[in-house]
Amino acid sequence: MNAQGQKELGFVFQEPSLLPWRTSSDNIRLPLEVNRTNGRQTERTVQHLLSLVGLERFGDYYPSQLSGGMQQRVALARALVFDPSLLLMDEPFGALDEFTRAAMRYELLRIWDEDQKTVVFVTHSITEAIVLSDRVVVLSGQPGHIRSIVPIDLPRPREDSIERSRDFLDYSEQLHDLLLPGGGDGHSTN
Repeated sequence: MNAQGQKELGFVFQEPSLLPWRTSSDNIRLPLEVNRTNGRQTERTVQHLLSLVGLERFGDYYPSQLSGGMQQRVALARALVFDPSLLLMDEPFGALDEFTRAAMRYELLRIWDEDQKTVVFVTHSITEAIVLSDRVVVLSGQPGHIRSIVPIDLPRPREDSIERSRDFLDYSEQLHDLLLPGGGDGHSTN
């Protein structure tokens, strides 16, 4: 059986893709219903996940009543419903304003601290890549290939003050240089 069939993968996309006629709890519960999982365990799971993402008071709210960051937290809770070992996140904070995006970085780190799942996080933000990562993989343009892998050796738990540290700024400069045309390889790519 494959990893998706065993529910070992969780996905969080750029848009939360919540069903507008379902409450937060019902959107989290959806994968359980589709997979015909029900009963008291389901309710415990939904309540636990709402608490994990800091939305325990918002289970009865509809997506239109939630901010963008709150909607993404519901999407994250839905992705965690089967307790996957691998979480794939494709620019999940890309549509958020800068302040909400910054808050969500540290919210994700807080959640990660509880389970320490493997997360593959796609982003175009250098700051996000450094804050969230133990290792940043820099990809080239088309055709895509790995340009560089940069280990991130910053202390955990990470707080927003780390973004002003000398080490953080050094990583930022290194990644910025790698992303420039010809970055790090001595070749220009016009």
